[in-house]
Amino acid sequence: MKEVLNTVNLCKKDYIVELPNIDIAVQEWGCLTGKPVIAIHGWLDNLNSYNPLFSYSDWLEKNNLRVIAIDLAGHGHSSHRHSTHSYYLLEYVQDLYDLIEHFKFDKVMLLGHSMGAGISGIFAGTFPDRVSKLMLIEGLGPMTHTEEEGLAQLAKSITHRNRHKNREKQYYDDLNLIINARAKVSELDEENVKLLVERNMRKTEQGYHWRSDPRLRLPSLLYLTPKQAQAFNRNLTMPVTFLYGKQGFIHKYSFMKDRIADCKQIILKELDGGHHLHMEHPKQVIETLIEFISGGILDVGARK
Repeated sequence: MKEVLNTVNLCKKDYIVELPNIDIAVQEWGCLTGKPVIAIHGWLDNLNSYNPLFSYSDWLEKNNLRVIAIDLAGHGHSSHRHSTHSYYLLEYVQDLYDLIEHFKFDKVMLLGHSMGAGISGIFAGTFPDRVSKLMLIEGLGPMTHTEEEGLAQLAKSITHRNRHKNREKQYYDDLNLIINARAKVSELDEENVKLLVERNMRKTEQGYHWRSDPRLRLPSLLYLTPKQAQAFNRNLTMPVTFLYGKQGFIHKYSFMKDRIADCKQIILKELDGGHHLHMEHPKQVIETLIEFISGGILDVGARK
């Protein structure tokens, strides 16, 4: 693991960004004056999912990259949404827009994993002029359902929300027991599970409990339809690369071929590993990202 970098132009630092609607935890890696990359993790993960990738060698500095990894709202050290405010996927797109405005970036590169890839793709399809390159890991667009499937989804969501109101907060005496239990049912080894669990837990006098908002596990009220997802992908005018694992999740989704076909310019890379291949095999992911990033002119920087 890397130590905090203390030189003038290099950084690895943690802080909170106060956005108009939510406080977001940020961890920066690389060069303070480098080309900006915003890294967005997957559902129920946190920014530590990128730690193996960004702490591996000095590739960010050598490629003049400034990475801004974030905890999504309700995850990690970021704030929870108000009790009357649900975790809609499109709200994360609003958060991402507000974050880019906060830093006054004209254009950015986006790196997203799983749900983070869905958020990144929707943002890039909505604001293609704000994204210079789109880098997706194990995700291309959001989960969808047809208009008819929306009826059952809404009923499921409402009933689960009412049950959730009566749940009490759980506390755990031993953090290692949680890590070991998660490792047994995870594709990840214990070291990587520990990275994710430790950032998502808080120690109190009663014991450890989850920092992440339990409402994140509630079913969504509605998903976008396939045609809505298609519209976002068809508006991706920037270069796109899609990395997926040989043992990853995306192989079970038959619609993925259609989504790939919807993208104007996309580079596909099948790599070793499962759904968290960027944690399992960071070196191969780094090599792929460097090749993609250096493959064209980067028009990124701060807005005047």
